[in-house]
Parts: sequence; structure tokens; C-alpha cells
Amino acid sequence: MPNFDNGVDSYIIGHCEIEVSFPVDYKGRADITCNQCPYYGRSSKTCQLNKQVVHYPEKYIGVYCPLTFEEKEYRNEQSDMCSR
Repeated sequence: MPNFDNGVDSYIIGHCEIEVSFPVDYKGRADITCNQCPYYGRSSKTCQLNKQVVHYPEKYIGVYCPLTFEEKEYRNEQSDMCSR
């Protein structure tokens, strides 16, 4: 069992990769806002990934959002079938 009575010598860092999907309407407009993210805590108004308060979550993503975005788009196969 570790003993931290004299402090901490170093840390071992763990990493995690997550993926979040944001909706895009039929006109190609994406709703990339904290309100659409499952990691946004509505009652606390904070990001559950970085514990920062998010301002205007219905309009923007937080300043310290840890997500990076790519131009790849995944189509909803069920909605494609409905439009045929």
C-alpha cells in the first residue's frame, strides 16, 4: 500500500479517448453546442469532462472543450431510407 505521508514523488498519467456525435439537419447545419453533448451537466452548467462552467451552452461549445473536431460526417442510415 502506498504511503503519501511525505508527499507525492510523481504521477502516472492515464488517457481516454471518447467520441461524441452532434446532429446535422437536412440543410447541412450542424448543432455543435454543449447542449447537444452528453457530457454537459445541465443542472450544474458544467462540462463533466473538464469540470469548467460553460457559458451559453445552447449557442456555443465551452472555451476549454477538450473535444477536437474533424470534417468526417456519419449519415443516419434510417433517415436516408426515409428520404428515398
